[in-house]
Formats: sequence, C-alpha cells, structure tokens
Amino acid sequence: MFAIRITNKQDNGIGHLMRMKHLASALKQHQLGVHIILDDLCQFSQTLYADFKVADVHWQNYEEDALLTINYMHQNSLSHLIVDSYTLPHEYEQLIKKSGFTLTVIDDNERQHTCDFLIDYKWVGPNTKSRYESLVPTDCVRLLGPNYCILDPTYRTVEKHSSESDLPVRVLFSLGGGGDLFILKRIFDGLPRAIQANVLFDIVIGPYATNKDTMYAIGQEFPNINILENVTCLKEYYERASLFVGALGTSFYECAATKTPAITFSLEDNQTNDIDILEWLGHYLHINDVSIDDFLRLGELIDIALSQLPRLQLLVAKRKVSVDGEGARRIAKALVGEKISTNCFAIAEQHCEVKTELTDNLVVCQVDDTHINSYLSARNLPSNSVRMTVQNAIKPLEHYLWWFNQSRFNFVITEREGSRQSQSLYIWHNLYKDKYLYGGWFSCNQDLSLPIAMIALQWQLEFCKASHPNAIWLAVIHKDNKFVNLLNSYMGFVAIPIHSKEYKVTQQLFPLADEKFNFVMWDPNAQ
Repeated sequence: MFAIRITNKQDNGIGHLMRMKHLASALKQHQLGVHIILDDLCQFSQTLYADFKVADVHWQNYEEDALLTINYMHQNSLSHLIVDSYTLPHEYEQLIKKSGFTLTVIDDNERQHTCDFLIDYKWVGPNTKSRYESLVPTDCVRLLGPNYCILDPTYRTVEKHSSESDLPVRVLFSLGGGGDLFILKRIFDGLPRAIQANVLFDIVIGPYATNKDTMYAIGQEFPNINILENVTCLKEYYERASLFVGALGTSFYECAATKTPAITFSLEDNQTNDIDILEWLGHYLHINDVSIDDFLRLGELIDIALSQLPRLQLLVAKRKVSVDGEGARRIAKALVGEKISTNCFAIAEQHCEVKTELTDNLVVCQVDDTHINSYLSARNLPSNSVRMTVQNAIKPLEHYLWWFNQSRFNFVITEREGSRQSQSLYIWHNLYKDKYLYGGWFSCNQDLSLPIAMIALQWQLEFCKASHPNAIWLAVIHKDNKFVNLLNSYMGFVAIPIHSKEYKVTQQLFPLADEKFNFVMWDPNAQ
C-alpha cells in the first residue's frame, strides 16, 4: 500500500499534481491501494484525485509533517511513501526512514537524499547515469533519464499529423498550470496581423493562471482562437500543433513525445536549462533570461518559425534521445519489485556531413540548424566578441531572428582524436554583387592554435577561389588582433587603398568598423 506526499502551492503550477496522478494510476494497475496526502486541496486537485483517498493537511514544519505523515501511514496500514516536493528537506526523509517505511523521492535538483528509490527523469547528457552517485545510499535504486518521464498514459501512442497534409497551421500556447496570461497576450500582440487572423490557436488557461480575462477578451475578438480551460491532458492538442510556444516545464517532454517544434522560455528558476541539454531531445529555441520586451518580439520569431516549419521539424527529427508515455508504468514496475532494465534510454548518434578532410584529424563540415546555439556561444566568447565590430554579447532571441534570415555560407572546423570530436572554429563567407567576397571566423574555445587557423583560412580561400574565381575578398580586422592580422598578411591580404571602390564597398559591408580596424583585401588573380 502506497501513500504519495505532494507539497503543491498554486504558484508552483500543477506539474506535481499531474505527474503523481499518472504514477498513482500506474500503481493502481497493480491492484495496489494509493493514498494522496496534500497540503493545498482545492477544487482542481479534489476533482483530479476523485478516484483516490485524499488527506487534506495543513502542517507548519517538516518535523510535524513527518510525524503526522508517519501516524497517517500507520493508521491506514501503508508501507511505502512517495515524496514529490521541493520544500521537504533531507531531514524529513531521515525521519520517514527511521520509522521503517520504504521511501521513494521524486527530484530533479541533484540533492542529497536518504531513500530506497530516487526518480529523476531530467536529461543532463552523458552524465545522466552518474547523477546522485554520492548523494544517495549505495543500495538506492536510481531511475534516471527520460525513460522515467511521467506523462499521461495516452502518450504511449502518438499520431503526429503530417506537415504535408492539408490541415491548417496551428499554434499551441501554454504557460502550464499557472502563470500570468498577460505574457501570452503580449506575445500574441507581437504577431503580424495576418498571423493573428489566419493561423489557428489553442491557448491553455491553467487552473492557477492569473489575468484570465485578457485571454477571454482575445478569444472573443478572434474566432480562430480556441480557449482550453479545465483540460487535464493536452496530448491531442500537441499532436495537431504545428508549433508550441510557452513556458518550459512538462511541455518540454510533451513536445518531445509528440515531435512538436517549440519555442520556449523560462519563467521560474527550475525551468532554467542549458540549451545543449535541451538539444539532445530535439529542442533548439529556448530563452532562459526572458524580459517583458522579449515577449513582444517573440511574435516576430513565431512568424519566422511558421514560415520555416520544415527546418524546425528536421531539428526535432534529429533528436538523440526519445521520450514516450511509458515512464509511469516503468516506475510502478520497479516500485513493486518487478525487474526492469534501468537507465535504458536510447541514444541515436548523429554525425554532421563531412565537407572536406583537411588533415588526418581536421575536417570541414557544412553548418546546419543544429549549430544555431553553439554558433552563438562561440561568437559570444569574450576572446571573440572583443575583436568584432559589435562587441556586446548577442542575446538568444536576437540571434534566432537573425539566424533564419541570414544567407551566409557557414562551416565548422572539427578536430578528431580517436572517437572524440571537438569543434575548433566557425568560418563563414558571403558573396556581394557577384564581385566581392567577405567573411570571417571565430574560435569555439579560448585555445585555438595558429596551425588550425592557418589551415582553415587556406581552405576557405581555395574553396572560394574555385567557386568564385574572380571575386575579390574584403575584410576588416581589429588592429589589436595581431594574431589575425599576421595570419591574413601571410595569406596575401593587403591594405585597401583608402580612396578605392573596394574601400567604399568594405565600409558598406562593415558599417560599424571604425579607425580601430584595418581594411584589407585579397585578389585571387593578383597572386
């Protein structure tokens, strides 16, 4: 017999409530009784747990919480406690264990625990398996990774509508169970009028959301808006969505399970994620530090995303880790003692297409959209940005808006050592009026060696000479960047005469380049 202890306040949304409902239902399939212990029983949770025995409690501190939980479990002949809480401390767990109960803890914050089972379905890349190694008892069973993601059981079978069908374009908006809906209104206001009027929108109003009237008003103004309230499972709406827009949370896994392209942002600290971790599951457009002004500009990004849906769908298809709806069932089997294959997440390896082998351990790869975030990270390295015409760090939203409109030819130089690969530098060029080439490069780390830079630049010049034999290279180099000035001089770049046509064109191409920069050119036919 199980008890599930959930601490859930309205400002936390409904994630804890929903996932424990699914786990409780999975345990019930094993003919086991499950009690739910809450401290914030409301109409929503009362309806959600109508099929379970629910205890409504109001305890002030963890010692009292533990004592009353222990008494409740004894009174109801319960032997196994499942805790889903960000607020109950490690000391609470120790009190529960001292009383002889089996304890399962749900967490994603990589904290110390005293428990028999630890469940954390957060993906953190190759280190996922090793999480909690020194933070839990050695005999603790750790169920880690997306295989244990707790979703509605309907996600076991997904029917994603084909992008090639005649179905209309749909956008699903959601902040989860709570959130200030003024945010969604501001995003909607930033959309072009044609998108507002012609695209179909499903907009989720969570039970704990504020400013609901703003969404009701928009829904009355636009007949193409479908307001979703009191909906406990959004699977069918993810399946038919062309694009999801909203707060990162359970939506991240729901998008992964339904292969839905997404634009997300973080509203709470526990929604902040490293973008390279999200990419493993096919999610590439996320903003951690979002501002009120960003919400209006997100309308621009949505407009671009809808025009580039095949590119976003391809990113989802290139995910390395998959999510399904079997997580709750896998956990239930483990908790009742059935043998399962733990930590068995499937990883599909992806390799970029090699453009040219430069040396035995250096290759040039064509850059695709999977580089959208690593490109920005490299560009924003202080060692790179300090020598650029725009020295400020570029924000993700600005970068995303630029990325889908830019026409550069982008390549990445990758260094291979055995089975290991690491990116060394990005190199790019563009053609102007079929007469001039301009470009640049920036390192992917702080320790780029001169030989790699020389090989990369030599390849670029030869590559462009073959494709555009008469085009003249134009470039600007910060005068303090002695490394690049020396390298380009070695490759045959010379100063551009100040009164020449080439100088004026270079000024047009690099309008922010001032007296701190050298203007140089390379004529392939003058060598």
